[in-house]
Order: sequence, then C-alpha cells, then structure tokens
Amino acid sequence: MLTIVSQEDYMPDSNTKDQIIKSMLNTAFYKSAGETSLANIAEGVNIKKASIYNHFNSREHLIEETCRSCKEYIEQISFIPSDIDSVSKKYPAETVLKGIVDRYFKMHEKQPLIQIYTFIQSQKYFTPEVMDIIQAQKTALISQTEKVLLSLIQNEKINLDSNDVHSTAMWFCSAINDMLSNYLLERKKDMLPFPEKNADKMANAKSDDAAIEKINAYIEKFAELLK
Repeated sequence: MLTIVSQEDYMPDSNTKDQIIKSMLNTAFYKSAGETSLANIAEGVNIKKASIYNHFNSREHLIEETCRSCKEYIEQISFIPSDIDSVSKKYPAETVLKGIVDRYFKMHEKQPLIQIYTFIQSQKYFTPEVMDIIQAQKTALISQTEKVLLSLIQNEKINLDSNDVHSTAMWFCSAINDMLSNYLLERKKDMLPFPEKNADKMANAKSDDAAIEKINAYIEKFAELLK
C-alpha cells in the first residue's frame, strides 16, 4: 500500500520506483503537478534526475503510474465501520451520519489522502485516467452510503422507501463532496506557507472544528428530512 512520506522521513528503499511516486505526490501538493519538475522529484528521493529514467520512460509515464498507485490506494478505503448494522441499531440516524462523514473528512485531511486528492483534482482535466479514478471514487462513496441508509431503514431509524435509497445517497454524497472540496481547499491554504519538511506535522494538525460544525448542521437537516 502506498504511504506518503516527507523528505526528512525518507529512508533508502529498494523500491525506488515507489519512492519516486511518493515524491511526485508530495512535491505536486505544493507546486501542482503541472509545475513539478523531474528535478524537484529527484531531489525528494535523493537521486539524480537521470536516475528517474531507470524506472519511468518519460514524465507522462510517471504521471500514469502515479495515477495507478492513487487508484489502488483509494480502492482499499472504506469510510463506514465494518459493524455498521450494530452502530445503526445503537445510535440515532443523525449520530451515525455525522460519524461516517467525520471519518470521511478526517481521512482526506491526513496523509496520504490529502496529497492524493490534490493530485487527482489538479490532473482531472489533463489525464483521462484521473477521471476514471474520480468516477470510481464517487461510485464507491454512493455505494457505501447506500449501505448506511439501508441499515438505518432496517433498524427503523429513518423513514425512507428502499426504492429511494440510491437517489437519496447520490444527493447526499454530491453535497458532501462539494463541502469536502471547499474544506480541503482551506486546509491546503493553511499548509502552503509552511516548508515542505513540515508536511507531516501540518497534515496531522487538528481539524477545523468550526468548518466541521457547519457540515454537521447540514447533516442534522438531512437526517431531519428522513424522519
């Protein structure tokens, strides 16, 4: 599984190819993928620029492989607990929904997802493979949200026809993703003034509680509509 590291945490690794991809994501977070040079990437791995070509045929090949690694990482993510039925049985719908959204946001504001998310968003208009990743991510989010809604229905916590679960999940996820984009944009603005060597510290900083409260207010209204 891909794990992003900062320059100061870098340790020599036999898998130099993977380290180059990590450096690509770390550097692109601060410079954007388009402005990230091979020299920048090589510096992050403590190798010569020419050594990158031992692992990638071109810059385009590096971007393709970075997309592949991002896709593999994202596919392994689940923001709902494995015991969602027990959780839905124990807590009211509002609490359950707040919990999964809070988990979803916090996963994205930490490493490596904040770098992956930034990279994907910066490349979505330039790399066809990225659009496939974004669509797959949306589909997975909707599918997991459907499981939560069905569990809440089964435990009589919401009043929703099972035929409306998919459309309701799509509506909810669309709003959540919009709020996530705005939330991460503000988080990135807070992180950009800091040197890259402090990426780990900033990515693991305390969440923006005020922003989370606004998101929770939306969830409360959403849950109220389902009663």
